[in-house]
Order: sequence, then structure tokens, then C-alpha cells
Amino acid sequence: MSSKRSKNPALPILADAFRLESVKDTEESRREVAARLATTELRRVSHPGRATWGPTDEAEPVPVPPTVVDGDGDLWLRDRGMGTWTMPEFDPKEFPARCGEVLTWSQLACEYGPLTALADDRRVGGRR
Repeated sequence: MSSKRSKNPALPILADAFRLESVKDTEESRREVAARLATTELRRVSHPGRATWGPTDEAEPVPVPPTVVDGDGDLWLRDRGMGTWTMPEFDPKEFPARCGEVLTWSQLACEYGPLTALADDRRVGGRR
């Protein structure tokens, strides 16, 4: 996925976490998970008013946010009728094919988390 820092300039992304010594020191097979967890914590600390869910937060939050930003800073929208998520800016030349699929919350959180609500409101989904 792409890193669109310009859309959320102050929101930490996975690329930031991969530069952390604690992530670099992690066994290679676990490094991506470590980066996703570190990004989750970085977002929660730097943006305490925005709800952030980590890659292990598989249960859909209540209430469900209408939009979230993934670990790379890309936007995902929820289809209220279906309860599924899509990437509105999907371009097969820029993103992996999986990003063009319709995903459940669990799939989105696990594969592309952390997920952060766009609204600066801790009440969204009840997460920090």
C-alpha cells in the first residue's frame, strides 16, 4: 500500500514504526506485527482524542466509525447497508489487488491495521 502522509500529516504510519530500534531488533518473521503494534501505540499517544484499533482488535466497534485510516495512511469507507469496508482510492497500479476487495472489519483490522477514526472523538467505537 502507499504512504499518503500528505492526507494525514501528523498521524504516525507503519513506515515510522519500521524505523524504531525496538522494531528493527525484532525477529524478521515478526517485524511487521511489531510495526503494526508500535504504530497503534504511537497513534494512541500522539492523538489521544482519535479512536485507534490495533491489528488484534477484530471485533467491530460499536458505534462503528464511517471512515478509518489504515496503517499506511490510506482511507477506507464503511458500507452501512452491508457492514463492509472498501478503499475509495483503490488503483490497481498503486495498490495490491486485495485493497480493491470488499473486506470485513476483522479482515481490515488484521491485514491493514492499525485503524484510526477520522473524527477526533474518543466515543467512536469506545477505543482509545
